[in-house]
Formats: sequence, C-alpha cells, structure tokens
Amino acid sequence: MRTRLFKDSDYEMVQKWWVASGSPVVNLSQLQTIGLIGYTSDNEPACALWAYRSKGVGVAFLEHLVTNHKVKSPMQKMKAVQYMMDHMLDILQQDGYQMIRGTTWCDTLAKICEKRWGFEIIDDNSINMSLLV
Repeated sequence: MRTRLFKDSDYEMVQKWWVASGSPVVNLSQLQTIGLIGYTSDNEPACALWAYRSKGVGVAFLEHLVTNHKVKSPMQKMKAVQYMMDHMLDILQQDGYQMIRGTTWCDTLAKICEKRWGFEIIDDNSINMSLLV
C-alpha cells in the first residue's frame, strides 16, 4: 500500500469518482492544498483526501474524501483509506497542527475515525453548509 500527493493531472480520475458516488464535484481550483491519493495493495488508486491548513492557527480541516467505485472490495477500500489517513495525519502533526477537524455523513467512517485515531464525535445532528461565491 502507498500514497502519493495529488497532482492536477489526477483531477479527471477523482472527478469520475465523485460523479459515480453521487457527491458534488469539487472544482480543481479548490484542491490547491495538500491532497493524497491512496492505493490498494494491488497498486490500484482507491481513494483521495485533502487537508485545508489554517495559517497562524493550529487547526486543519479534512475534506472531500472519495473512493474509487471500481475497487469492489470494501475491505481493500477501507485499508487504503486507513493507510492514507495515517499518512495525512502524520503530515499534519509534523507541520504542527494541534487540532484536525473532519466531516462525514457515514456513521461507519465516523466510528472508525473515533476508534482508530481518537477523533471525538462532537455533534451527530449538525448541518454542514457551504456557499460558493
């Protein structure tokens, strides 16, 4: 298993993943931050994740987690996501971030984040909002 940094040339690939999952497609201009692509043990691209880092404040936000619909094994996907998350959290901690926030609509993923990495589920009734300007 491995990860690598997201490149602009990866955009078409992850765009297809968002479309297949029914998620909103994020504009490439919004991905000009640290992003990772995670791979299965068979070296197939399986997932992607981005972190937005606040300047001058030790808070980072994880966003836009998406998985490759062509990877059929849920276990392969989960292993790739876990490996990618381990790597992303290491990067953020080494960069001095003291709080990492994330949002998910998947109860299973929230429970995994709580158990594996110690995330605290602070509200299970919140409404997430975005405004595109």
